[in-house]
Amino acid sequence: MGKKKEQFLASHERMPDFLIIGAMKCGTTTLYKNLVKHSSIVSAKRKELHFFDKEDEYSKGIDSYKNNFPLLNKKKLINKPNLVTGEATPRYLFIPEVPERVFNAMPNVKLIVLLRNPVDRAYSHYHHFKRRELEKLTFEEAIDKELNGIIEPNINRTYLARGNYVDQLKRWMDFFPREQFLILESENYYRNPRIGINQVCQFLDLPEWNFEYTKEASHPYTKMEEHMRERLIKYFKPYNEKLEDYLGDNFSWER
Repeated sequence: MGKKKEQFLASHERMPDFLIIGAMKCGTTTLYKNLVKHSSIVSAKRKELHFFDKEDEYSKGIDSYKNNFPLLNKKKLINKPNLVTGEATPRYLFIPEVPERVFNAMPNVKLIVLLRNPVDRAYSHYHHFKRRELEKLTFEEAIDKELNGIIEPNINRTYLARGNYVDQLKRWMDFFPREQFLILESENYYRNPRIGINQVCQFLDLPEWNFEYTKEASHPYTKMEEHMRERLIKYFKPYNEKLEDYLGDNFSWER
């Protein structure tokens, strides 16, 4: 990592130029870690800041948030006028209070969204919890409890709710115009990450570049049972159709 990415110099305040707002288990970590290799992108102090979605962080005030971003020396900007910075907190897409909070703080920020087949996203989310011993139920039992609205202490089951992308995006687009969003299908990004990352560069008005792509280590898990896959395909079908109608776009997910 070069000096540009290591120095946090006190010359002027900096707010993020972009946010990767979600969705969880859709590839945001890999996208962010590869993006900040770009010579014109400076990372935040860490990928996920959780400022706008966690009350204890938000209550600290916007100056606390600014401290997570590089204070770029004006002299360094002379030869790099397009230097940008940002963070990636995938909970931002889902938490209802976040869009208004972000708009009030930075109404011109560019918003990047990765959307994965909600069936696969739900199963990956479930195993994410299982690895951390936050989930003791089988996948089918957990889905049944979420559908029945059964809430247990210390378990936030949102395997299905987070896959209802259309309602989440509507909340954001109540505040931000469509042109401030770049919405990528995760499956397309996984198939050709170079194209996806260069789409982001174009969106951020940065030059394309050749880079060494790094994939995050995966955590293997068993294949979803077919009856559960069919059940979730049926469950998400109306939400996916509403999403496509709302965005005027088509996704490659099962029908």
